[in-house]
Amino acid sequence: MKTSEDLGLSGIHYVMFVSYSLTFLIWGFVTASGVMSIYYFSKYIPRFLVPISVALGPISLMIGNVLMGRLADIVGRRGIYAYTMSLYTIGLIGMGLSILLSNVIPASEAFIPFIISYILAEIGVGGEEPPALAAATELMPYNYRGSILVLMTNFDNIGAAIASAILLLALMRGTQLSATWTMIGSAIIVLIVAVIIRLVTPESVRWLVVKGRVSEAERIASEYGLSYALTEGSEQGVRFPPLWFRTLVLSLLGVSQLATYGLMAFYIVYLPSLPFSNNEVLATQVLLWANVGASIAGLIGLAVDKLSRKTFTLISFLGGLLTMVPIFIIYGVMTKSAFASSLTIFYTLLFLNMVFSELGWAVRVLLEPELYPTRNRATWVGIVRFIAWAMYVFLIYYLLASANTYVYLLSNLILYVVGFLAALAWFIFGIETRGLPIHALDKAADRR
Repeated sequence: MKTSEDLGLSGIHYVMFVSYSLTFLIWGFVTASGVMSIYYFSKYIPRFLVPISVALGPISLMIGNVLMGRLADIVGRRGIYAYTMSLYTIGLIGMGLSILLSNVIPASEAFIPFIISYILAEIGVGGEEPPALAAATELMPYNYRGSILVLMTNFDNIGAAIASAILLLALMRGTQLSATWTMIGSAIIVLIVAVIIRLVTPESVRWLVVKGRVSEAERIASEYGLSYALTEGSEQGVRFPPLWFRTLVLSLLGVSQLATYGLMAFYIVYLPSLPFSNNEVLATQVLLWANVGASIAGLIGLAVDKLSRKTFTLISFLGGLLTMVPIFIIYGVMTKSAFASSLTIFYTLLFLNMVFSELGWAVRVLLEPELYPTRNRATWVGIVRFIAWAMYVFLIYYLLASANTYVYLLSNLILYVVGFLAALAWFIFGIETRGLPIHALDKAADRR
């Protein structure tokens, strides 16, 4: 039997990569579409509903993370997709129809089916995250695992950037209403491609073995050339830190990265006192430049398997902290200065900050599935992400309800400090997971 050292990436690996990547691409479309649609509807609904409506997206995604993450450990990585794809198919179509509906009925009434559809779409895309991370970790050769995890999840940023670019171009040629429909319609086309490719994506053979379905696992492994995933190999002698420490560090990293990314790349457009306020074209450019920066940084996936996970974690969160400092000083403290009125300075600093935010995201998608065993990997990924999303939702509601730019940016700075301290703790007390095959990760994670 071949080992993963003997293997390159074969056709089925590329199929799985495309399948999982389209999941994240659609997520980026859903998030960007939701943010800018609510931005449109905010002119027609009571002010107090805006932060509530914005928070419903992350709440729904959080529900999808936990619920579908647990189900993925019960029914399988592939088995969960029937539920998740149904949810975001209905959701995206409903979002698009709601936008069209606002042409014939009051926008305040069209907002009701829109927000219901948005909730369904976010539950669906959130539900695919834990099983996709788990499946990629369990099925990819270990020497490509990091690259695949980072590159496929970077399609969330690419999706948001593409959606923002579509919206920006459409805004220049029509109304926000028609532009938003164009963006959502594009997401539906991507969805059709995703459904077709998903049909040929195999189940995780590692999960099948854990569930006692050994003969089925061996058949699929033989059919798709995944036999190396069933190899136990020699004892690696790796000892993970206790479960509580792993979960605490991952949760703090998650809260820091997720909240700072979302607050700076998306929800900052709702603040009333920044250079792009009340201008839909300039606000769309915030989403565009933020996600272009994140997308470019995501290409680190091409080299990430050559880097120490511990060092990479520390540098990512230190860079995020250092690039957040000038944003806070200029736009939170020096609010009357010429610098604070410059869109060029803001977009540039945001771009750089999002580069490091994406590196922090890469850290999360590497460590979260690597530090838990196959038998409950998706469940724990869902739990860790639930903790991050719960804090994120609280911050979205509180910070947007107060609409205080100083507090908003100071909160982001504090979150980066928290992330850097968690990264430092992992650098000192954590272990290096780069290059460990899946059987070694499972054994080390099951011990503690």
